[in-house]
Amino acid sequence: MAFKSASTQSKWEGLLVCALIILLDLLLLRWMLGRPVDTVKFILIVLLLASVPPLAHLIYRTLSLFTLEYWVDRNAITIVWAGMQQVIPLNSVQRIIQGQVEDLSRPGWRQWPALHIRKGNALGMLNLQLFATRPLEDCLLLDVGDAMYAVSPAQTEHFLETVQGRYKLGPAIHVKAGEQHLSLLPRLWQRMTNQDRIGSALILLGVVGLLALFGVLMVRFPELPTDLVFRYNPDGLPERISNKSALFLLPSIGLLTWIVNLAWGAWMASRNQRIGAYMLWGGAVIVQLFSFMALIRLMR
Repeated sequence: MAFKSASTQSKWEGLLVCALIILLDLLLLRWMLGRPVDTVKFILIVLLLASVPPLAHLIYRTLSLFTLEYWVDRNAITIVWAGMQQVIPLNSVQRIIQGQVEDLSRPGWRQWPALHIRKGNALGMLNLQLFATRPLEDCLLLDVGDAMYAVSPAQTEHFLETVQGRYKLGPAIHVKAGEQHLSLLPRLWQRMTNQDRIGSALILLGVVGLLALFGVLMVRFPELPTDLVFRYNPDGLPERISNKSALFLLPSIGLLTWIVNLAWGAWMASRNQRIGAYMLWGGAVIVQLFSFMALIRLMR
């Protein structure tokens, strides 16, 4: 049986903020597309790109509030939210505490709007996990011995009756406790970046390389002559002359290489082939480096 979490105004506030950010990004995109290639256009691109990670995080936190549910059967209590699930074997629940427990921790700004989906801290409780839409004192606490899970079903009494009824029936099969991913992207992202400083650094270096490639070209683009020499013959005479817009081919090569190698490396990292992933991500950075050197030479 599935139980919805208690209603909260925070999910609508999060949805509103997400919509406002998207609207602002669309306005910036329209402004950017209407400008010629110059420094201002590059700044607008950077602003758009910089808004993507916080927007994605905010969408995820908001989606967590809209999708938070508690599934109860005779085998386990399963907490489900935003493509994730926490499985708690029903026979491991030693007691259920109804509220009146003070939360000694304070949520940070990164937890908003899902302020009560996080790790908590209460007196005498070392491992407290909050999966709720209400403050800790208004939650049910599932005590499994080595951990506490705070939940906030909308129908508290019905939830308790269902848990007690399923507990009396006993488990049909034995399930394993733990956190699981219901979709591919969260699993790939966690395996790719979890405690992997080398991989994260290579990916970040690739982003910096792309910004350098496009930034240098876009800043200097208005000053460049309309036609540039791209190749000389053995006698040192111009052999190929093209419009300066052809210079964007080099940053585009760096971008395409980074996207392909990023996806391929993420797949390899998900299969615990980290050396191969490092080689792909590092290879993309090397391609960007050579593209940057060629770009500087052509702009002289």
